[in-house]
Amino acid sequence: MPLTDMPHFTEEEKKAVVRRVPEIRTRLLNNRVNFDQYPDGPILKVGDIYEGIWLEHNQDDFFLAEYDPGAAWRSQDLFLRHQREDGLFPYMFPVHPEDPAGLRFGQVQCVWSAVRCALEIARKTGRPESDLRRIYEGGVRYDRWFETYRNTLGTGLAEMFCEYDTGHDNDPRVMDGGIPGKCPGGEATCMPESPVLPILSADLSAMLYGDRTALAELAGILGKSEEQSAWREKARRLKEAISKYLYDPEDHFYYDRNKDGFRKYRTEHVTRLFLNRVLTQQEFDDVYDRYFTVPGKGFCAPYPIPSVAVDDPHFDRNCPKNSWGCNTQALTALRAVLWMDHYKRSEDLTCLLARWLRAFCDHPESTFQQELHPFTGAPVGEGVGYAPSLLIYLEAVKRLGW
Repeated sequence: MPLTDMPHFTEEEKKAVVRRVPEIRTRLLNNRVNFDQYPDGPILKVGDIYEGIWLEHNQDDFFLAEYDPGAAWRSQDLFLRHQREDGLFPYMFPVHPEDPAGLRFGQVQCVWSAVRCALEIARKTGRPESDLRRIYEGGVRYDRWFETYRNTLGTGLAEMFCEYDTGHDNDPRVMDGGIPGKCPGGEATCMPESPVLPILSADLSAMLYGDRTALAELAGILGKSEEQSAWREKARRLKEAISKYLYDPEDHFYYDRNKDGFRKYRTEHVTRLFLNRVLTQQEFDDVYDRYFTVPGKGFCAPYPIPSVAVDDPHFDRNCPKNSWGCNTQALTALRAVLWMDHYKRSEDLTCLLARWLRAFCDHPESTFQQELHPFTGAPVGEGVGYAPSLLIYLEAVKRLGW
């Protein structure tokens, strides 16, 4: 069975959807603003209730490059310019910060490899070799930061210290056990006092793996053959550690782990292993066929991909706003464009994007919020013009060839 079936659209509905494309593109581009910290030109902010740019939204700019290459690259340049001396990237920049120092280093909050995204945007926008070198050097420092501060148990995996490290707000996976939202003092190097910490993180480790494969590629481009081999080896060892510590062969799932063993929460964090291409095709199929193809189970909801498997006991059936404990998130759907074709699920991707269009058509009250109800497709929460939702609309129309 596919992830979801292809919804039906009448010819009039198709025409209505296409007519809105210029409006949606304008809405997207209207999210570009000038940041106080960056005088070189406007950058895409997330939306009206998120007055800033988050590192976890780096893929937004990968798609934005089709419409405004300059703004897409500036988003990457902003983070490279403000990387801390110890290697940590800020997790966000507010548009107009009250405190220029801010608390921008209180968590990691990176999902798709920052190095991979910057490299792909540099390619799309024709950046010179000097910028590829900057990406490489920044990625080397970022990797060193993880080895220094987020490998306290010496497993080689990336460790989670707080709820917002993975961007999963209100998700029991990253809250249970009294895990705080941020690290003490707004400093991501500091592990909070909690008996469940540190947690070996499946998705942070996947992101780190994506960084290392991108660094290997960059090293090759820059003529650093020995460093290329070294990064490939580091990526290989990290993949081995992910398999050794985080894969449960009985469940065919990758879980976080701490001193008490697996933390068995079946959440969309597993898609981040797909996103960063950690798994072989066979390893991917083992997970996907079990959890993404059986209607009413796993992540196979009418409007996929829910943040938590619908048959997981931790799934919150109240579906409150801003909840990665249940809702179908635009961020997850947009990222699927980056992995579904790669793992030979092109038909599922087409149906997934069409489902989001169906939700927009069926709910004219939508203001392009960040979430959908996974069973009804109704928009959840407030907000106008959330950038990933607007990008999904545009990607869906392109994908369907309308």
